[in-house]
Amino acid sequence: MAKLPSYLAMRVPLLDLGEQYRALGDSIREAINDVLAAAAVSSLGPKVAAFEKAMCAYCDTPHAVGVSSGTDALLAILMALGIGRGDAVITTPYTFFATAGCMRALARDRFSPTSIRRHTTFRPSAIQECIEKNCRHDSNGDMDNQKWRESSRHRPQSICLVCAARWTRSVKLRSATGLFVIEDAAQAIGAEFPFGERIAKAGTMGEVGFFSFYPSKNLGAAGDAGMIVCGDDELAQKLRTFREHGMEPRYFHHVIGGNFRLDEIQAAILAVKLPYLESGPAARRAAADFYGSEFVARWVD
Repeated sequence: MAKLPSYLAMRVPLLDLGEQYRALGDSIREAINDVLAAAAVSSLGPKVAAFEKAMCAYCDTPHAVGVSSGTDALLAILMALGIGRGDAVITTPYTFFATAGCMRALARDRFSPTSIRRHTTFRPSAIQECIEKNCRHDSNGDMDNQKWRESSRHRPQSICLVCAARWTRSVKLRSATGLFVIEDAAQAIGAEFPFGERIAKAGTMGEVGFFSFYPSKNLGAAGDAGMIVCGDDELAQKLRTFREHGMEPRYFHHVIGGNFRLDEIQAAILAVKLPYLESGPAARRAAADFYGSEFVARWVD
């Protein structure tokens, strides 16, 4: 068998975390040392608070709630919204398992037909079709989104949009149905979209949105971490309660939550990386353009 040319045989990693660490290593080690020196290795300390504040500024949102992962972010949201047995959340099957897994654990997931045309995982018309097929109408002919058809016990309460485009149509759909919109922006931090009279950051176009900071994301921790963003004061307070076993005040538990706290060390690392979030994708695009031009040039030759 003929040997491949060296430029075709070389192995190029999809993501070189070592290179990222070499560039920011000194700052990251200093941030970690600050946490260790303060003996503040427990969760939800000053580093978490500082990172939450920085995320509010970056996303232009009133509230940012640090949590232990993107998966736990969605679990905390569903808990805070009171989603449970008998409720349904409409989402797309074109997503990571955790999106539907969280919904199935607490409620019943209803899948909307998916479309990847024009780089979107959602067609608002498909959501509309799903609702119309399963919801009853009142005497005026208006859709009653609180009543599944009599043949089903499950009521649609929310829509979970996964990195969705066509946001304007999605918001109109939200207004028409009264459903609560959860924005799964786990891999989309930094993305922007024309939204009304402003350019909105991903995660801020629904009633609540969330991110994952798994190391392979464009803003990655040194392990698992996540963040929830929202504009509603009451919901933000519920989320902070549910992320800490439903505890408010300390050792008083009025609801059952989970251990969804963001760790101080992860928050410290993410705070170091956040200012470089915009430059990272730009460097990746430049590298992709370079590889693309080199491949074309060599194949032409």
